[in-house]
Amino acid sequence: MWRALQMIAVLAFCLGFGSRPAQACGVCVELPEYSLADQILSARVIVLAAPSPDNPFRFTPVSIVKGTPEQVEALPEIPFLVDSVARSAFRVDPNRTVLMIYRAGYRDKAGRGLSGGWIKGFLMTPDRTQFLETLRAKGQGWVSGAPDRAAQVAFFSDYLTHEDRMLRNAALIEIHRAPYRLVTHLADAVPTAQLLQDLRNPNRLAYAPVLIRLLGLQSDPKANERVRLGYQSALRDRPLNLYDWGLAGIAVDRDQAILEIEKSLLRPDRTDEEKRNLIRSLADGGTAYPETRPLILDVFKRQLDQDNSLAIWIALAVRPWDTSALIPTFEAVMAQDNLDPATLFFLQAVTEADERG
Repeated sequence: MWRALQMIAVLAFCLGFGSRPAQACGVCVELPEYSLADQILSARVIVLAAPSPDNPFRFTPVSIVKGTPEQVEALPEIPFLVDSVARSAFRVDPNRTVLMIYRAGYRDKAGRGLSGGWIKGFLMTPDRTQFLETLRAKGQGWVSGAPDRAAQVAFFSDYLTHEDRMLRNAALIEIHRAPYRLVTHLADAVPTAQLLQDLRNPNRLAYAPVLIRLLGLQSDPKANERVRLGYQSALRDRPLNLYDWGLAGIAVDRDQAILEIEKSLLRPDRTDEEKRNLIRSLADGGTAYPETRPLILDVFKRQLDQDNSLAIWIALAVRPWDTSALIPTFEAVMAQDNLDPATLFFLQAVTEADERG
């Protein structure tokens, strides 16, 4: 039974509950699932490249960071042309190099097989060289099945205010992907002015989810006021980044924000996806701030009393809390005639597991 429960839970996450916090929009580019840090840590070969003496518009390896000369020799040529930015950098300093990564084939989080090949990294600087060396030294276990996410967060949080935007972006991506409970200690890690400036910048829309969450962790009253305006507006009429505004609201206003999320959940015009995002914000908020769980459980109970269509998502939401508070409500839901078979099976597994203790 437990194996069946786990399979259903995995399927449920694949269908929506475990999706990326960012919601797609027509004009923004989502942050990558497979980051530059992932590429570096899982690379087969890493080299530093420069313009070829035979063809200044083509790159050629000049030193090896990871791999052997034989491996590099056996790989295809680097396919990228030397662009205008790189040419300018090489004119200023002929000793500059560009990081190039040869990626082995892998499967992404959706199970899609992606082929290997060369990936262009970045122009090297002393700071980026240090970043690369430290990342490779500290991140050996981060590409395994059970990475130390807290250590990952600690490493990348040091780069959140770095003067090099590329390194700041790399840090934001990793903080974006980390479980929310592991980043709540980053209060005031980034100046409020920087967060607000990035949020106003149309070219930074892809980073909005993590910027919103970090804004919610600020002690600055100006940041708190911006969060209140943002989450109340999102709950009222804007679905974009609904999950992130919900989390930021809980961080700032705790119970008040939870009750506002409940009102938004009950709106008849909410789509199922929007409701799932609101439930996720309550779930992750309750995990990060345990003192809010009793109220959140009450919200979930009232939601189930009115609408059982989200029962499976609520069951998944409270599963990490190891609580039986909703078991009577789940049993009442199971007694209804309009429950779909998958939800019925899942709730039966949950209640039976609770009985076994």
